[in-house]
Amino acid sequence: MGMQTIEELFEHELGDIYSAEHALLQALDQMARESSDMDIRRAFSQHRKDTQSQIRRLEKIFRMLGRKPDVSTCAGIEGLLKEKKLFMRERPTPELVEFYNVGAGQKVERYEIAAYENLIEMADQLGMADAVELLEETLQEEDGALNRLRVLASEFEVTEDVDEHVDRAEEDSSPRP
Repeated sequence: MGMQTIEELFEHELGDIYSAEHALLQALDQMARESSDMDIRRAFSQHRKDTQSQIRRLEKIFRMLGRKPDVSTCAGIEGLLKEKKLFMRERPTPELVEFYNVGAGQKVERYEIAAYENLIEMADQLGMADAVELLEETLQEEDGALNRLRVLASEFEVTEDVDEHVDRAEEDSSPRP
């Protein structure tokens, strides 16, 4: 018969972000390992710890609903993880991987922020004050993670000379006699 109620939508979206958070645990661990910059490494490691707490909060909400967490696949996060795999096929320098990861982290945070804002709205409409409180706590952590990544991105310095890179690209594309 399909999805008919806001309660069913709430459970569906809760399962979706639950799946996303699980997928991100592994990705955050990998991004921390890929970084030689200690500030970036710390940011990803801290967010991994936050993600573990966020998963526990989601499990608590599932218990409030009398449900077991739904471990489906979050297509949104899977798409972002696939983007990373495609990027890595380009064999980027370690420095570019770090820069990419900071940007990819911002994309993920924005996705999660939107998901949590939506869940908060639904939980509020359903009169689930305890769930709203738990979801708002997670939303604050996601906002904090996004802000940390913004700062890291603004401080990131690419050491390769961009003009030199452009000159090489022009040489490579110029017609050969």
